[in-house]
Amino acid sequence: MIVAQWIDRSEYGAGGRPLRRAAGRALLSDTARFLGLGGLRVRRRPGQRPEAETPGVWFSMSHTGDLTVCAVATSNVAIDIEQQNARRERRMVSGPPVRFFTAAERELIARDPSRLLPVFTAKEAWAKYLGLGLALGFGSFDEASVIARDPGVEFTRVFIDGTVGTAVHRAGEGLVIRRRSLRPEQLAAGADIDRAERAR
Repeated sequence: MIVAQWIDRSEYGAGGRPLRRAAGRALLSDTARFLGLGGLRVRRRPGQRPEAETPGVWFSMSHTGDLTVCAVATSNVAIDIEQQNARRERRMVSGPPVRFFTAAERELIARDPSRLLPVFTAKEAWAKYLGLGLALGFGSFDEASVIARDPGVEFTRVFIDGTVGTAVHRAGEGLVIRRRSLRPEQLAAGADIDRAERAR
């Protein structure tokens, strides 16, 4: 089972990047506890996807606008969300960049602009799943080609409070999405843990 929990950071006041990091780390701890995984330590390496130090545990985080979502599972998982009607979406709809989309995807988006975010978040989530980020070359693949090469993966659309997203995970795994609210002491602990992990 995959659990994805999300929060609205605007509930906690202004805070910029420090709040985003603290809230993300607190949400990761909360999600891991919900799955019965206890304390989860994160290893960070330059240019690589952050990973759980606990063997057999994977997580993925995404932030957009005031929202943060965190997915945790006992198999590889990646999630990406994007806010609807944001400046980035409007800019890409007016001319989908060749480097991000295949010719067929650009045609699809031109015919139906509402397809942009599902297509783009699928690419972002797949790049996270592989641990490659933007280095993957988004214009070189689409969802159908990924599934044809690796039928063991599944793309699940995620719709959270004005966002469109995609989770990539092992085929057949269930996905549970929960809204959470964090207590001030959870945010403080999240900030402390995040600082300590980044200092290592």
